[in-house]
Amino acid sequence: MTNQNDLNLKSFTSYLKKNFKKNTKILISISCGLDSTVLLNLLQNSKFFINKNIFFVIFDHQKRAESKYEIQEFVNYYKLPSTNLIVKKLNLKESKSSFQEQSRLLRNRNIKLISKKNDIFDIFLGHHLDDLNETFMIRKSQQSGVIGLSEIFSKKINNLNYHRPLVDFSKKQINEFAIRNKIRWFEDRTNLELDYSRNKIRSFLSYYDTSQKINKERKLYQNISDLKSLHSNFFKKIQSKKYEINVTKFNNLNETLKFFVIQSFYQSQNTHLKKILRKENVSNIIAMIRNSERNFKEKSVFSGKIFNFEKKIYINLN
Repeated sequence: MTNQNDLNLKSFTSYLKKNFKKNTKILISISCGLDSTVLLNLLQNSKFFINKNIFFVIFDHQKRAESKYEIQEFVNYYKLPSTNLIVKKLNLKESKSSFQEQSRLLRNRNIKLISKKNDIFDIFLGHHLDDLNETFMIRKSQQSGVIGLSEIFSKKINNLNYHRPLVDFSKKQINEFAIRNKIRWFEDRTNLELDYSRNKIRSFLSYYDTSQKINKERKLYQNISDLKSLHSNFFKKIQSKKYEINVTKFNNLNETLKFFVIQSFYQSQNTHLKKILRKENVSNIIAMIRNSERNFKEKSVFSGKIFNFEKKIYINLN
């Protein structure tokens, strides 16, 4: 959604008219918090989509005893139709250090299943500008490469189109819209707990007022668009998660470009990865491809295996 300085129903409806057909089936992921509730309010009041084509999914992470009561009250208040509503309980037992990442992967997996069952290809999420900058900071702290920093939110996951109409607006703007329009939502108290990395970064950005600086830096990386598909010239997909590497072509690159190619390849697999790609992982793969003339059956690499077969080199991801 194009930022017109102020979040309002008119500009939101114009965004929908420009990008969608009225009979498009959509799925909106709702947390019952401020952001997704504002998104729900805008979608409902735009009256753009046919009601029977709007599906709703609410994920209950079961981290708070009160969440199931809030969900029921939310459903009743906004009169969400039971025929198009899915409330999914997520059973996560991971430590707090990995809880948010694992819950993200599990949500994506469930969205894929729900969408396939209902023939849906367009997903709406309530992410906003602050989320974008927070994720950028997280990736920087995890030593993500240029490719990883150039595209923070994937627009396509599991062949589904992910839409974030609020991504140009700050949390403050969204909150002002909610108050102005008397929107009711539930605050998740775990958002204030500093046990989670994202909450620590959110607190840092807020306390030191560095959001504007981070936003400018993020936009510089955002402009590096050609590097995102660089891997397609060197990695040929053979079957699901199996790729043939054009060794000759790859080895003719200088070391910097080799680095970008590997980063670009793994970034394209972002939704399947459970770990962060680090510099040493990339260097290890580059070394194996460089020495590929030496016979080897199979060797472990980041998130998979690399192997020789009939004088060709393949990488198979887990």
